Amino acid sequence: MKRRVAVVGAGMTRFVRRAQETGKELAWEAARGALGSCALTLEDIDAVCLTSAPDAFDGVHMKGEYLSDGAGGWGKPCIRTYVGGGSGVFAGIQAWYTVASGMADVALVVAEEKMSSTQPHPQGAFLTIFDNVLERPLEPNLLWIFALEMNRYMTVHGLDKRDIATVAVKNKRNAAGHPSALLGQADITVEDVLASETLAWPVQRLDVSPISDGAVALVVAAEGVAERITDRPVWIEGVGWNLDTAYWTNRDLVFPEYVANAARMAYDMAGVTEPRKQIHLAEPYDPFDYKELHHLEGLLLFDKGKAPEAARDGVLNRDGDLPSCPSGGLLGVGNPIAAAGLMKLAELFWQLRGEAGARQVPGSPERGVAQAWGDLMQVGTVVVMGTEGARRGTAAGSGSAGPPHLTPAPPDPAALPSEPPSDPPSAAASTSHGVTPPVGPAGRALTEEEFRGAVGAVEHAVDARYEWDVGVAVGRFLEGLRAGRILGRSCSGCGRVLVPPRMFCERCFRATDAWVRVETTGTVETFSVCHVAWDMQPLDPPQVPAVISIDGSDGGLLHLLGDVDPSDVRIGMAVEAVWRRVGERTGSILDIEHFRPRRGEGA
Repeated sequence: MKRRVAVVGAGMTRFVRRAQETGKELAWEAARGALGSCALTLEDIDAVCLTSAPDAFDGVHMKGEYLSDGAGGWGKPCIRTYVGGGSGVFAGIQAWYTVASGMADVALVVAEEKMSSTQPHPQGAFLTIFDNVLERPLEPNLLWIFALEMNRYMTVHGLDKRDIATVAVKNKRNAAGHPSALLGQADITVEDVLASETLAWPVQRLDVSPISDGAVALVVAAEGVAERITDRPVWIEGVGWNLDTAYWTNRDLVFPEYVANAARMAYDMAGVTEPRKQIHLAEPYDPFDYKELHHLEGLLLFDKGKAPEAARDGVLNRDGDLPSCPSGGLLGVGNPIAAAGLMKLAELFWQLRGEAGARQVPGSPERGVAQAWGDLMQVGTVVVMGTEGARRGTAAGSGSAGPPHLTPAPPDPAALPSEPPSDPPSAAASTSHGVTPPVGPAGRALTEEEFRGAVGAVEHAVDARYEWDVGVAVGRFLEGLRAGRILGRSCSGCGRVLVPPRMFCERCFRATDAWVRVETTGTVETFSVCHVAWDMQPLDPPQVPAVISIDGSDGGLLHLLGDVDPSDVRIGMAVEAVWRRVGERTGSILDIEHFRPRRGEGA
């Protein structure tokens, strides 16, 4: 039987665009802040749970090992977990099961990110998340992902961009009172957002969270131990995580089912049966303004398509009926990817203890939910946290005390120090001192001139080359493209025809049955008009990427549209493949030059 687990301490650096500190130093600052906030030392830690996003940001392979000493991992059971943007919340989940299982009594959780090292732009680290054979030749960039999903979400629900922009305004205003914030702005308006540069329609510059460096850390402890560390533990009541498919046309771009599945898992564990009534504040993942709304619906806090109305009507404001990102979130505080996710848990900890100062929500919230999202739009991680009052309320309100918990034997007096450490770092992080955490956060921002003028500043290009085997299914698919055909694979188990083809069905987990020639026509499911390349240099003319469902199949392709004015493209438009000349085809996704509006009979 699992033990109850609580968060007992938290620390956080500033989030800055370019930090003077190395990743190790950022991790150390956050870790010592978390330890100091609950008067512990590293000797009191049984295990370290570490996370950081792509190694490519730092150009350091096996970054977990590189960061481990700064994160307190020396001589400890230490492991790095990574699920893209979902990593920060998942690191909290990892710490929960490390302690709940009995493998440790006290664990330190550290999330670090230093995006600024990637030049000329951190988007370069993300180019490799796209399929290496079928998508990367199209020269995509990360903005495509969000723009394609945002357009689909807005179109299906008939949403007004003003309502979505309200989220960016709310979060940047909320962040104005955050000690660690990069982009807090008390006077920003919706008009400012709507007038900002269009990057990849409908995404504009102020819809997007900033490039950031920073780190966050938590201390979690088992019941019995937690109460000896603090008289106000905040309990991890429920955890959940879920993965959807990476295939664009095989998942719902309108509703994040992977978030809903993760939320159901966490709510069930927490005994939450009516999320809208039993959740008092939320910290959903908000790298883009529409994603906060998308995720609130995935968290089952609003019906599909209704979160924008809540934003417009002030429901999500700090003093609203369901405060969402009262911290300022990624849009305001910053988005050092893994650290930004763990910040969500730290903010719930401070809010539920009434320690959030100027960003504190009114009343006495007893339960909150944090969520993060990552990889190629298909990973959901969720944590429900609450006070003792929330636990009693759940038991009384829902008729269930939630899952059974192991009641531990009285803790061993030797398990914790009898006296606080002689020099508890950041020990002032307590409202009893009249200071709002995070207290005096470390992290010095460097200008470009300061970086270039620093002694020993290093530039290095990784000269790595790859030769990929295309495999059985995609190899045959590419042969078909060279012959001017689009091929799929049928699965008799679920009745689907899979494009792109695979030799197995990921749903039935069985071998697919036969090759099927499908049509070379399809329908635009969503699209964007992209005005910048991955390095943020302007594109003229702009690219028009689209997700295209292929007729005769249950799948489709990410590709480009051509032979059409971007202003004339519509979701639902019938399109057809435009092929390269026979002698120019090489067996590549580029054998289709682009898709254009369908001509002729049946168009």
